[in-house]
Amino acid sequence: MLKYFGFHPEPINQMAIYHAGKQYESQLLESGRTSKNRDMKMDVYDVDISQGQNTTKDWIHTVEVMNKKGNKKSESTPVVILHGYGNGIGYLFKNLLPLASLLPNRKIFGLDMLGFGLSSRPSWDSYMKTTSPPPPTLSPVPPTISLAESWFVDSLERWRSSQGLGKLVLAGHSLGGYLAVAYAERYPERVERIVLLSPVGVPHPDEEKSKEKIKSAPLRFRMLIKTVRFFWGLGCTPMSVLRSLPSSRGKKLVDGYVYNRLRGLSDEDKESLAGYFFSINTLPGSGEYCLHEILKVGAYARAPLVDRIPNLRVGGGVGFVYGSHDWMDVDGGLQVQEVMEASKGGDGGCEVRVVEGAGHLLMLENPEETNRIIAELVGGGGKRKKGDRSWRHHGQADKTGWVRMKGEEIGGEGKTGETRV
Repeated sequence: MLKYFGFHPEPINQMAIYHAGKQYESQLLESGRTSKNRDMKMDVYDVDISQGQNTTKDWIHTVEVMNKKGNKKSESTPVVILHGYGNGIGYLFKNLLPLASLLPNRKIFGLDMLGFGLSSRPSWDSYMKTTSPPPPTLSPVPPTISLAESWFVDSLERWRSSQGLGKLVLAGHSLGGYLAVAYAERYPERVERIVLLSPVGVPHPDEEKSKEKIKSAPLRFRMLIKTVRFFWGLGCTPMSVLRSLPSSRGKKLVDGYVYNRLRGLSDEDKESLAGYFFSINTLPGSGEYCLHEILKVGAYARAPLVDRIPNLRVGGGVGFVYGSHDWMDVDGGLQVQEVMEASKGGDGGCEVRVVEGAGHLLMLENPEETNRIIAELVGGGGKRKKGDRSWRHHGQADKTGWVRMKGEEIGGEGKTGETRV
C-alpha cells in the first residue's frame, strides 16, 4: 500500500536501529538526573503483553521510578504517563525523576505505547483484519474509531494487568491524552484521575472558518491541502516519509527539527533527542497507521473529546494543561470545563492550567512548571503558585488575576481572549 511507500532507499538493520534508540534513551534518562534525584532508583524493562501461546510476542517498553520516603508501607495510586504521536519515553526525560521527587511514595511510569518507541511493533493491517471492535455498550464512538482506539486501550489494559496494578492516575501528552480518555471510557473503574497535557482532538472543528481560510489561500496552498488530505486518507504518515529518505537526508531533517524546535535544551540533550527521534521513527511502522482512523487533517478528532470527557466516570476529575503559546487550542479544555460546570455544579471536577513560556512540547520547554502543575493536579489540584495563569469561562478573575472572558475576543498577552485584571 501507498502508506508504506513500497521501498526504502537503502538496507536497514532493525536491530542496530533498536539498540541505537535504547542507547539514546539511556543518555536522555540519565541527563534527567539532578542533585535532588541522583540516587533515586530507575528501572527500565519490557512488559510482556502477548495473548496466548500461538500469538506473536508483544511488549510494552517501560520506565519505573519511585521516591521512597519514610517508613510508609502503603503507596499512593501510581501515575502512568503516555507520550504523544511519534514520541516515546525519551521525551519525558525531564519529567519522570522530578515528578517522583514531587510525589513521594508513588510509582511513576513512563510507557512506550504499542507500535511506538521501543515497544513491539505488530502489524496494523493484521490487527484490523482479525480484531472486532468492542460492543457499543463499551464504546460510545463508531466501530472504525473504536477499533483504532482499542489497539492502544487493550494493550494498556494488558500492561496494567501484567503489572498487577489496581487504579491508575493517567497523564497523557497530545495523542497520549486522547488515548487516556479512551481508556477511561472503557475501564472507568481503573482510573482515579486524568491529566491531559496539550491533548489532541478535544474541540469540534470550525468547518466554515476552515473553508474560508482555504478558499482565500493561494492556489499552491490549496493544492497542498488537497494532497495532504489524499495521502492522509491512505494512511501515509510523517514517519513513512522519513523511512523513504536516505538515512543521511532523514537524519539532517530530524536534526534541524529538534535543534530549531527545542532551543532551550543543551547541545548534548538536543543531540541525544535527535538521535532518539530518528531511531524510533525509522523502525518499522506500526501504531502510527491508526492515526487517520482517529484524527482528521488538522489534528481534529473524528470523535471529539469535548463530547466524551463530561460523561467520564472518573471520581478524581480531569485536569487540562496547555502551553502559553500552544498550537493546541485551549478553548477545547475551556469548553469541557463549561459543560462539566453546567452539568455537575461547582467547578465540575475540571481544571484548566497554563504553563508559561511553553508551546505544545511543554514538558520539555518549561519542565519545572509543567512538573509542578502535574504534581498539583495529581494531588487533587488547588495549590496554585502566585502568578499562575488559570483559564476559565467566567467573567470574574480567580485569585491569580487571570480570566478568560466567555464569548469575547480580548487582545491580551500571549493568546487572544485573555487579559489581566
